[in-house]
Amino acid sequence: MVRSEINIYDLGILALREAIRHGADEAEVYIVKTKEIESTIQNNKITEMTTSRDGGISLRVSIGKKLGFASTNKLISNELGKLAEKAVAIAKASNEDKDWPGFPPPQEYSMVKKIFSPQLAEIDEDTIIEKTKQLLENVLVDKRITMVYGGISVHRTSIAVLNTNGLSNIQHLTASIVFTETLATETGNTTPIVTLVDHSRTSIPSIDNLAKRAVEETLSCLKPVKIEPGNYPVIMTASAIESLFNYTLFEALKGDNVVRGRSPYKGRENDKIASENLTLIDDGTLNQGLFTALFDHEGVSMKKKILIENGILKQFLFNHYWAKRYGGESTGNAMRSSYNSIPRISPTNILIKPGDTSFEEMIKETKKGLLVKGLQGAHSSNPETGEYSVVATPAWLIDNGAIKPVRNVMIAGKIYDELFRIDMIGRRTEKWIHVWTPPIRFSNIRVIPR
Repeated sequence: MVRSEINIYDLGILALREAIRHGADEAEVYIVKTKEIESTIQNNKITEMTTSRDGGISLRVSIGKKLGFASTNKLISNELGKLAEKAVAIAKASNEDKDWPGFPPPQEYSMVKKIFSPQLAEIDEDTIIEKTKQLLENVLVDKRITMVYGGISVHRTSIAVLNTNGLSNIQHLTASIVFTETLATETGNTTPIVTLVDHSRTSIPSIDNLAKRAVEETLSCLKPVKIEPGNYPVIMTASAIESLFNYTLFEALKGDNVVRGRSPYKGRENDKIASENLTLIDDGTLNQGLFTALFDHEGVSMKKKILIENGILKQFLFNHYWAKRYGGESTGNAMRSSYNSIPRISPTNILIKPGDTSFEEMIKETKKGLLVKGLQGAHSSNPETGEYSVVATPAWLIDNGAIKPVRNVMIAGKIYDELFRIDMIGRRTEKWIHVWTPPIRFSNIRVIPR
């Protein structure tokens, strides 16, 4: 690990030197190396076990206010001259960006714990295979269950970000993800697929707990009943909330959309935009958060930011460029999908503040409503208007305390209106990928059986 750190950090220094030598005024280098061990389950069989390594380096340069970008997957010093030459040539041929603010300055970094585990970093395929067998066996304890898809992955990542303003750092990250996609069949009745996922930054998540939940939730989808069309109270759990908010609310809170006028919240800081029950936080320093790190993909320190407090809009998410265009500072939300992409604004770990109501009380207080644990089609939502029309699956009818599965149900509405209709938030938080949230009840959403 020490040798790897020296290699990519020194490579970054050499890349900056090459950029300046080839005529750049400023430069930024981003280097990533990854190792992933992954098992795959398909239709009740372990079908694949792979170990893969990947990596690459990207270089952003500026000449005045002209910008260039180039990348390569060849992490060797002999390639850096070509990389710098290409980036500089692109910058010279580009139009000026009058708003270009330069690259971020040096940073002071927060103390962030539990983002790297030596034990997880060195885990081997045999261990993953044994855990995968355990997962499959625990899910198949009931013969009605089929694991359509699933598996375990362990990731080890090293990232270095350096620029000519003096910003430079390296971080090592680990994470493990376990997921299941299951269905149940009984007397010709087949449930929808139930998806569950768990993650940890320092160990493989509990196989027993996830398998038990998968069995219970899948079997609870058998013997569906009908639901009449109408407007109902709807309780959403973490998966559904993550899906819906990802394509609506989170887009509206991104600073680039605000500056461009693509967010309904432009100019509305300190306005009430939701029920006072809603407090929403973006926290890049969250313990065990999947996107927790020392710094973002521009090297800016990760931070904890309150975006909505008791229904009041407090701030937006920014990378360095869009923060300067807005007149502020980066919030540490610059992310890249890979080394060959430029940094864009993205949430880190989203937390929704818990309420004081148990899940059982939420069900009891909902005389007739809908419980939704997953959505399909949320990607087609309109982030500017908040309009959505999605399939609720898996979903259950709540009827005087009883919970009964339903099929072929859609829900539709405008999420920016419905944020004001949050009338109950549970007390127990569940994590789903990058969103940590209790169940949320919306008092009135349109439900459409198909």
